[in-house]
Amino acid sequence: MCIKKKRAILVSVAALIMFVLSGFGASAKDADMQELKDAFDASVAVEGARVGDYALIDQDGRRFMLSDYFRENGKPLVVSFIYTSCPEVCPTITARLKSATDNARAKFGDRFRVLSVGFDTENDTSAALKKYGLKYTKDFASFTFAAASPETARKMTEDFGFFWKKKADGSFDHIDMVTVVNHDGVIYKQVYSMRTQGATLGSRLEELLTGKPIGKGDASLIDKLKYFCYRYDPYTGEYVLDYPVFLSVFIQLAVILTIVYAVWGKMIMARLRKG
Repeated sequence: MCIKKKRAILVSVAALIMFVLSGFGASAKDADMQELKDAFDASVAVEGARVGDYALIDQDGRRFMLSDYFRENGKPLVVSFIYTSCPEVCPTITARLKSATDNARAKFGDRFRVLSVGFDTENDTSAALKKYGLKYTKDFASFTFAAASPETARKMTEDFGFFWKKKADGSFDHIDMVTVVNHDGVIYKQVYSMRTQGATLGSRLEELLTGKPIGKGDASLIDKLKYFCYRYDPYTGEYVLDYPVFLSVFIQLAVILTIVYAVWGKMIMARLRKG
């Protein structure tokens, strides 16, 4: 069989595989991957931006403004968004958040505060948030839980670059992230994967409170890959390889390499032999 025919067959096979893969292009898995990428990009984009002011109600039913944290002698603020009926993810994030901030307090005392805001506004009432919060702290002065109106929850989460959406079963998809805000109300850094990398929060707080960079704040390539090829296992508390996603990425990479070889491989090999 001549080279041209072989090349034509390879290209045809590659095209067929791409067509089969494209049949999954509108699938939830691919859509979720794009959604995660968009969510990550949106969260990074707000770093360095000043947050807006929002009316909130704390776990004891008292109304306050977000700007109260940033008035004269303001302190850095760590903000998380949760929903109280979350079965696994939010409790794990909150537990890791409490552990990380306790470690930071051992070094920096009360030089920062923590705020968790409920975004399931239908169910995250002050009473529900207090019940939820008491599982983690009794010191609500330094670790406050707050309820918000639907409009406030929508605008505030958007302002902070926090992605969430309600699912058909009434639960929520959301990013695993907390936000570190400086004493002037400017977003300093996002901290991702609190369930597995909670210690990063301590580093960001130390940077902010001492003015000395501890490490690069941007997510590494490996961290970014976790958003796409890994899923969180609540039973082990670790990220595990999501085989369907990994296989999809692997097949598409193989197809691309096949096409490259079919089109340019012989020419490249010939040049290498001559060299």
